[in-house]
Amino acid sequence: MMNKEAIQNKLVYFGALLGLCALLILVAYFFFLRTVKVDVMSSMRLIYEGENHDASVEAINTMEDINQRIQEFYNTIHYTVEPDTGLSNGDTITVKAQYDEALAQQYHFEPENTVKEIVVEGLPNRFDSVTQIDTAWIGQIEREMERYIEEHKGQEIETEFTQIDPREATLESTTLEYAGFLKSMEAQHGDRFIGLYRLSYAIEQKPVDMYYIVIVPNINDSLQIDTQNIYGERAYLSEEEIAQGKYTDYIARIFGSQYVIEPVALENEKEEADQQVLTRSLLRNPLNGRKIYDPSVFLC
Repeated sequence: MMNKEAIQNKLVYFGALLGLCALLILVAYFFFLRTVKVDVMSSMRLIYEGENHDASVEAINTMEDINQRIQEFYNTIHYTVEPDTGLSNGDTITVKAQYDEALAQQYHFEPENTVKEIVVEGLPNRFDSVTQIDTAWIGQIEREMERYIEEHKGQEIETEFTQIDPREATLESTTLEYAGFLKSMEAQHGDRFIGLYRLSYAIEQKPVDMYYIVIVPNINDSLQIDTQNIYGERAYLSEEEIAQGKYTDYIARIFGSQYVIEPVALENEKEEADQQVLTRSLLRNPLNGRKIYDPSVFLC
């Protein structure tokens, strides 16, 4: 009886041992010996810069995996793109993946999809003229320019009035004197929107005016305002340009050699134009579609 029970215990022990060995073999196979196919394009992302007919592209690796072996391998992957400049919508680019082959063999990875052809699409287009730009979007651009001035007004006081305590200089008002669309003569420079502002300071209770240009780059039909790259600079107008309000002459003098300049109507000019249209309409038709009521019909 004892021998039979001992034999059964040994059988159970050896069975459990064999099961454990089988499990270890399976783990070793699945995690260390089995060849795993890896799509090396799964984490590839394209980043375009520029506009239709003159864009560039870069391929980056975005893989983040909790598996350390997979992450280690993906960290060795980098991509080449041909062609990568002068791109237009509809062009075909070829992305090739390069990786550490020795590491792939060590981890039994079989990279696949190492070459991929992609059709370029979604690149923004330049505007032919300011007349193509929606007025509501122009209004957004002007608000971003005003925000830029508000955020940098303290810096401008310290820069321009170095002999005066900044606490003695107060920005009383900001006036947009000129707004314009600058269409670059060279595509790689991109188109811009500019605003010429008159900053009116009170310094020791005396009025002082300073002119300042705010430039918004990368104007195109993506309708995205590149707020990170908006910048400003001091505008040095001549005495004649200031006295006679020749802001257009100043803009042409500074930017005319590189850009085709189109002025943009300011809000007060738009209101005046709308009022003139309404006035002309009323002169042509005083009633302007309104009905006339005879008061006698209301009399008893």
